[in-house]
Amino acid sequence: MPSSIPDAAYVNSFNARLAELNSAARVALTRLDGYSGMLELRDDEENFLELIPSEASPEMVAIAFRLYARGCSWGSRRGEEIAFARLRNLIGAADASSHMSYI
Repeated sequence: MPSSIPDAAYVNSFNARLAELNSAARVALTRLDGYSGMLELRDDEENFLELIPSEASPEMVAIAFRLYARGCSWGSRRGEEIAFARLRNLIGAADASSHMSYI
């Protein structure tokens, strides 16, 4: 736990512990003024996700990231289900109208 402002050595140690936990999450020093006691939570593609307190443990960050990943996965699957339902509806509507033209 850092005593004040986290530094590069702390971030490297934190990320090493996340890797030991098999987490794709990573943290980085924030460049935002007024957030010196915070770290940036990043995904496996280095995209910014959220600011987290530098006092947070790597274990808690790994859990939070797993929950985030589950939510993204669920949201993607749900979006696919909705898209396919709409597509089936459109195909059904197109199929019904093409049959109607022969009557």
